[in-house]
Amino acid sequence: MLVCINVTFGFLQEQGGRPISYEMVSKKPEKEFRRLTGLSKHNFLVVYKFVGGDNMFDQMKYQYNSRTPNRRKKQKRPDRLTHHDRLLLTLMRLRRGFSIEDLALLFHVSSALIGDIFYAVVNLLYHQFLPLRERMFTTRAAQPTSVLPACLKSFKNFRATIDTTEVKIQVPYNYKQQGNTYSKYKSANVVNYLVACNCWGAVSFISPGYEGSISDVELFRVSGICDLLHPDDVLLVDRGFTIEEQTDALRVKLVRPAFLGDRDVFSQEENLMNSKISAARIHIERCIRKLKCFHILKRMTNNMIPMLDQIVFVIACLVNFDPPNIQALQERDM
Repeated sequence: MLVCINVTFGFLQEQGGRPISYEMVSKKPEKEFRRLTGLSKHNFLVVYKFVGGDNMFDQMKYQYNSRTPNRRKKQKRPDRLTHHDRLLLTLMRLRRGFSIEDLALLFHVSSALIGDIFYAVVNLLYHQFLPLRERMFTTRAAQPTSVLPACLKSFKNFRATIDTTEVKIQVPYNYKQQGNTYSKYKSANVVNYLVACNCWGAVSFISPGYEGSISDVELFRVSGICDLLHPDDVLLVDRGFTIEEQTDALRVKLVRPAFLGDRDVFSQEENLMNSKISAARIHIERCIRKLKCFHILKRMTNNMIPMLDQIVFVIACLVNFDPPNIQALQERDM
């Protein structure tokens, strides 16, 4: 939080008290723009156009009431903010974790307006990205052995590497929810997500969130990923995923580090395979680390929990605008 405060006052000093805007921020160096938004300047405009551009932002409704909860209504642009400003402040909140109050100070508008814009734009991003959910889960045909990176070359029919990640939340007011969301492993109240990445390290699947007490096995079962798998697909998993019952029924092959059990040492073949799996699985860890670079996930308050799944899915889509973690063999050899 101290970092956000320093950045806020740094902006205020730099602007001499003038409000920041997309026009101003877009003139900053590429590295600084990416640090603030999580996107390059080019990809910012790509996202803006993808979600509908000026036409969609013109139609957006920022305030709802009981009489018109679902009606989209063209309205006068609030205050002086441009359409690009609205997307900018939303991305700044997602990426840097700025509070509503900090953004109100930076953009010289009310906190209420910032809150309305943030929730509306996140909702817009979510619904525009949502049709991509199934297409994100890269098919096996799109990842043939000939294009697999070196670390995955040994795993024929590779489909995805999967793991879990968590988002820490405030202690819920409800006692039952306090117990259900508490993770003994993390010693905190969390919401768990199942994450998959393809052979290039891009997010290919992210599940809805489930209470922190859920096991990896149960999370895999209810996540919805089973509906996307095909016979002979190969999944790379960690030791905690003892999910043979589900994968055998789907005729999906698991590649998992060997268990030592009652033995003292692994066999030579097991050591070799464990090393290959570890080398391949490091990229799901990098993928999850990219998700957590969006600092709003470290400042999740109780009033934001109802939209947490939307925020996480939007972040997963934004992460995929980054260059891939792993370069394909064909690209590397050129």
